[in-house]
Amino acid sequence: MAIILMFIWSLSYLSIKVISEEISPILSAFYRFMLAAIILYIILKVKFPEEKVLKEDKFKFALGGLFGVTIYFIFENYSVAYTSASNVAILIASIPVFTLFTQRIIYKEKLTYGKILGATLSLVGIIIIIASKERVSLLSKGSIGDLMALGAVFSWVIYNMVCSSFKGHYKVITITTYEIMWGSLFLSPSIFFSTLQIPSTKVVLNLIFLSIFCSCVGYVMYVHCLKDLGATVITTYINLQPIMSLIAAGFILNESVTIWQVLGCIVIIIGVTLVSLDGRLNFIKRKRVYKNL
Repeated sequence: MAIILMFIWSLSYLSIKVISEEISPILSAFYRFMLAAIILYIILKVKFPEEKVLKEDKFKFALGGLFGVTIYFIFENYSVAYTSASNVAILIASIPVFTLFTQRIIYKEKLTYGKILGATLSLVGIIIIIASKERVSLLSKGSIGDLMALGAVFSWVIYNMVCSSFKGHYKVITITTYEIMWGSLFLSPSIFFSTLQIPSTKVVLNLIFLSIFCSCVGYVMYVHCLKDLGATVITTYINLQPIMSLIAAGFILNESVTIWQVLGCIVIIIGVTLVSLDGRLNFIKRKRVYKNL
């Protein structure tokens, strides 16, 4: 599920790039999540009308919407508008490295050799991909897009910390719906500060793709994976996005792919596999210990 999710999200950068040519980045984010919030709320009330949210968790849902939707996508949409979609995908892939250390510092999560090696290899793969593209520069002077992408990275790390645990037991769609509703509410003032215009059919189709697949389906899948895999493992899968974005850019935008980019992709895949297998191996070891007891 995590791999399928990363494929869907890797295409989102291309859609955001298309939309940003006609609609301001912050307004496009509002349209996207407003539509997603309406769809998810209807599904939630029809399928699970009995779902209630504890008072203690309402503030967490609001924080999740603020950091995981509003702040993250203001940064991401503007970064895609200012720089290439593949550049943003590569920079976003640095999320696992920051997540790994924040989980260690705040939650005292044990950093196993597998997780450290996997995250390191993923970072090496990202550097190889960046170095292979002369037009892509990491944190170059005057690069507003790169700075915006890193802002999105830190926002997502905070989102993971906020949404790692709730006092109540909720269905995945409940968490997703209320976070997206809060996110769209925080984005709503953009209506008063942006020029409203009728978008083209191409832009409308891309907005629908972002709303339904990347937001409704995507966030439900992500919260489910976050519960089952944990923040460190699921964010490592984000490293697959630059690989898929490069492939998509090659087919859709006819961009050339170099041997160094292929090498970087292979290194990233190895890193993701190591972190994933490390978590599974630890689970198997614990299971064997319990059986012996």
